[in-house]
Amino acid sequence: MSKVTVIIPTHGRPDLLPRAVASAHAASTDIEVIVVDDASTDHTASVCDGLSGIRYIRLERNQGVAGARNVGLLESTGKYVTFLDDDDLRLPGSIDLQVQALEENPAAGFVCGAMIMADQNYQPTGEVSFPRHRGGDVFWDLLELDFPVMPLSTLIRKECFLRVGLLNQHLRGIDDWDIFVRIAERHPVVVMDTPVGLYRCPTPSAAQGSSDRAAQLRGAARQLTQLLKLPRAQAATPGQRRAVRRRANNRLADTLLWNAARQFAGGELGAAYRNILGALRINPLRAIRPRAYKNLAGRLLLNRSVIQT
Repeated sequence: MSKVTVIIPTHGRPDLLPRAVASAHAASTDIEVIVVDDASTDHTASVCDGLSGIRYIRLERNQGVAGARNVGLLESTGKYVTFLDDDDLRLPGSIDLQVQALEENPAAGFVCGAMIMADQNYQPTGEVSFPRHRGGDVFWDLLELDFPVMPLSTLIRKECFLRVGLLNQHLRGIDDWDIFVRIAERHPVVVMDTPVGLYRCPTPSAAQGSSDRAAQLRGAARQLTQLLKLPRAQAATPGQRRAVRRRANNRLADTLLWNAARQFAGGELGAAYRNILGALRINPLRAIRPRAYKNLAGRLLLNRSVIQT
């Protein structure tokens, strides 16, 4: 039995799999790799036949990323689990570092590290994403979406899923945020600033589940209502819950407006308009304030100057 299970859900992108699998094996000395084929209709199965050191599971009906991850969880044997999307990469030795961090902090539910941002060709953009938080109790930060974390950057204690349940298949694109909030309600979190993965940033035209940020963040605003019903949130005062909702919706709207500025600069007008519309739906008072569009114009001009140079 391996100490860590790496779960790689995949659908229709067989050419990306070998690189992701190889990065998983390089990240740890004691892992099992489970590839969950979410009902692909191409040559994914034949590609997986040629990959050594994996368990291949094929689903006959498409269940989405969260459903595929859940199947991998139920089949996993490791004490710790991590999710790796088929187009992302783990960095060498990164999982072993995170195993050590969890073993040194037995109360922690998961550990998260930094992520190196990359373009569609896996070239680093120069950006590194990591939670600017010392760790410990991060429940409220996660609830307010002020704690940037993704499956790629985390190693999770498997027993946590016995307490909080599996991922919610109905939360397309935000199932990971939802499960991290539910784990953090019960467990402290370890934060390390060491990069542990290479994240392939989505574009509006990319075949990635995270490409439509407007739809995902509108879903996050709706799911926030449900997460505020968790026992720990209910123990807070109504005023505190309203403040959390306000700050979270402000952050969601600002994120969509920032995305719109970058997309306008890149000529992706349709995606930019969808993001602006999403911001209006989530938080109309914040989205229509003059300063929002002044900032949007300033970011647009800055992006253009960067592109031109």
